[in-house]
Amino acid sequence: MKKLLVSFLFLIVSINSFGQTRLNPNSINVSDSTKFNREVKVKLSGSTKYTDYRSFNYKNDTVVIDTTISLQTDFNHNFIRKDDFELMAMHNQGQTFNKLAYDFSTDGVFPEMGFDAKQYNYYRLEDMKYYYVPTPTSELAYRTGMEQGQFLDAFITMNTSKQFNFSAAYKGLRSLGKYRNALASHGNFRTTFNYHNKKKTYEVRGHMYSFDLYNDEYGGLTDLSIQFFETGDTNYTDRGRLDTQYTNANNMYEGKRYFLEQKLVLFSKQNSIDKVNDAHSEKIRLLDSVVKANINLKDDIEFLIKNDSTLTEFKLDSLNTALAAIKIDTVALASMKDSSNFIVLEPKNQYAFNFGYDYLYETKHYRFNQDEAFEQYGPSYTPVISDHTDYVNSWHNAYFEYATPAIGSLKVSGQYFDYNYKYSSILFFDDQTIPSNFKGNTFAAGAQWSTNYGGLKINAVANSILSGDLEGTSFKADVGYEKDSVFNLAGFMNLTSKSPSFNKILYQSDYERYNWYNEDFKNEEISSFGFNFNYKEWGGLSASYNSIENYTYFGPNSTPIQSNESLNYLKATAQLNIRVGKFSLDNTVMYQNVLKGEAFFNVPEFVTRNSLYFSSDLFKGKPLFLQTGVTFKYFTSYFMNAYDPVISEFVLQNEAEYGEFPMLDFFINARISRTRLYLKLENFTSTLTGYDYYSAPTYPYRDMVLRFGLVWNFFI
Repeated sequence: MKKLLVSFLFLIVSINSFGQTRLNPNSINVSDSTKFNREVKVKLSGSTKYTDYRSFNYKNDTVVIDTTISLQTDFNHNFIRKDDFELMAMHNQGQTFNKLAYDFSTDGVFPEMGFDAKQYNYYRLEDMKYYYVPTPTSELAYRTGMEQGQFLDAFITMNTSKQFNFSAAYKGLRSLGKYRNALASHGNFRTTFNYHNKKKTYEVRGHMYSFDLYNDEYGGLTDLSIQFFETGDTNYTDRGRLDTQYTNANNMYEGKRYFLEQKLVLFSKQNSIDKVNDAHSEKIRLLDSVVKANINLKDDIEFLIKNDSTLTEFKLDSLNTALAAIKIDTVALASMKDSSNFIVLEPKNQYAFNFGYDYLYETKHYRFNQDEAFEQYGPSYTPVISDHTDYVNSWHNAYFEYATPAIGSLKVSGQYFDYNYKYSSILFFDDQTIPSNFKGNTFAAGAQWSTNYGGLKINAVANSILSGDLEGTSFKADVGYEKDSVFNLAGFMNLTSKSPSFNKILYQSDYERYNWYNEDFKNEEISSFGFNFNYKEWGGLSASYNSIENYTYFGPNSTPIQSNESLNYLKATAQLNIRVGKFSLDNTVMYQNVLKGEAFFNVPEFVTRNSLYFSSDLFKGKPLFLQTGVTFKYFTSYFMNAYDPVISEFVLQNEAEYGEFPMLDFFINARISRTRLYLKLENFTSTLTGYDYYSAPTYPYRDMVLRFGLVWNFFI
C-alpha cells in the first residue's frame, strides 16, 4: 500500500513536470510545458482544433480521439477497453468473461473459428482503428494487475502529410492472479496505415495484427476448497492456499492477420465550386476572415471574383448566382474556423463511380496442453494432453459503388472465402470417422445501400453465398434519426442464416469425449428486431427480440448440441442519468426473458448497475477535475454457464443457480491536463456480504482489491 501511494504521488509530480502539449485558444503557438533548457515549440495552423484528431474503423464510423473523463471512460478502463456491463469478469484480469446477455445482430454469412472464451481480447476486423491527426499523437493506458503484473496499452500515430498516416500499437498484459495456476499473459500488436492522393481519387488502407493470448488453467476449486471459501475460513483468506482441480494445464490462442483495402474513383463529376475549393483552397480560405471580422460576405466574394483571374467562370454569372451556389448556415458561422466546413455543393451536379478491392489473410492456432490427464475429463488416448487446432482463411471482396446525393451510396460486391480448419490426423471409430480437416471455399454476392433522406439515415446490407461448400444468407437494415445531437432514434432488423462455428462441427483432442464431427448440423436461422433511443440529457432505452432456429450450444458434457426447439429471447435495457448540482446518479437496468428455449439458454432476468458520484473542478484555474463515488452491480440468480478450459467455451449446466450477490466498487477518477487517473477499490463489501460470489461454477469472483490505472495522451 505504501509503495502504491508513493507511486501515485510520484506520478502526479511527473505529470506536472513532464511535457503536455496545450492548445492556447488565443494563439497559434503551442508550447511544451517542460522546464528543461531545450523547450520544444510546435506551431500549428490557427484552424487546427481537437475535432481534427480522428479515428475511424473498417465501416468508416468516425469518432474524435477522446481525452475527456467521464463515468463511461471508467467503465471502459479494463483490459478489453470496452464496457463490460453485459459480462461477468473472472477473478483475474486477462481471464475470460461469462455472459450475462447475448447479442445476435450479426450481418456476416461466414462461420467463425469458435473458442469463444478466448475472443474477448482478440481484435476483429471492425475493432481495428485508423487515424488522421494534424500532429503526432500517442496514448498510454495502464492498470495494475492482480497480485503480480500489470496491463499496458500504448499506441502512436502520425500523419507524414495530409494524405498519409500510420500507427503502431501494442497491448501487453501479465497478471498472476490470486488462485493457483491462474497466470494470464497476453500480447496484441497492431500497425495500420491509410493513404489517399490529393484529389482523393485513390484511397488505400491496411493493417497487420499479431496476437498471443496465453492462460494457465486450474479447472476451478475442489469441493473441499469451495467449502473453505464459502464459509469464510480465515486460514484460506490467502487464496493461494486453496486447492484447485489441477495446476498443470494451459491454453493459448495466437495468430496473425493481414488486411488491405483499396478504392479507386473510376469517374466522377463535380461542380465548379468544388473545383475552386481543390485548386484554390488558400484563396477560398479568405472566407474565414469574413467570419472572424464580421465582414459582409457579399463584398468578400465580390472581391474574390474581381481580383482572381483564375475564377473567370464566375464572371460569366451574376453575383447572386454565385451566392446561391454557396449555402451558408448563419448560426454555425460564428463557431467555424475552416471555410470548407460550410461550403456545400449543389447535390444535383455530383456523382461518382468507384471500384474497390479488399483482401484479408489470417492464421489462427488454438492449443490446450496438460502435463498429466485429468480423471474427471474421462479417458484419454495419451497420458500427456497436447491438443492443437489450426485455422487458415483468406477473403477477397471486390465491389463497384455508385454514389450521388440523390440516391446515396449503392454498392454491389462479390466475395470469395477460402478456409482450412485442420488437425494432424484422421480418427477412426466403430460408428464414425473424424476427418483431419474441414476445408473449402465459397463465392458470395452482396449489396449495400446507404443514404440520408429527410433527416433519416438508412443503411441496408444483403449477402448470400451462391456456390461452394457452405450455405448462408443475411439481410440487415437500420434506420436512424438524429436531432441536433440532442437525441437519436434508430431501429434495426437482421435476418441471417449461417453455419455454426467450426469448433462445434469438428474437434479433436487427446481426451476421448472431446472428439466429434457434426456434418449433419444445419445452419442457424437468426431473426432479430430492435430499436435504440438515446437522449443526451438523461439516458436512453433499447430493446431487441431474437428468434433462432437450430440454436447450437455446448451441453453439460461439453459436446455440441443443436436444438430442435426454437429459441425466443427478449432483451430490454434502460438508462437514466439524474444530476443535482455536482452529484449524479447513473442507472442502467436490463431485463431479459427467454420466452422459449429456457431448457438450454440461461440468462439472468435482471441486471443492474448504479453509480452515485460527485464531480467537480478543483483548485484555482481548474487544473484538476475529480470524480468520486460508488458503483453497484447486481444480477438475479440463474443457471450460470460453466467454463471448460479444454475447449475454451462456456457449457450448459442446470444443477445450481448463481447470482444475487452485490458487487460494490469505490472509485476516484481525476483528470489533469491530458492525463486521466483511475483508483478503484473493487468489491469492497466482499467480507460483509458473504462468500457466495462466483463468475462461473467453481470459479469465485475476485475479493476486495485496490487497483490503480491511468490513460495519458501526448502531443494533442
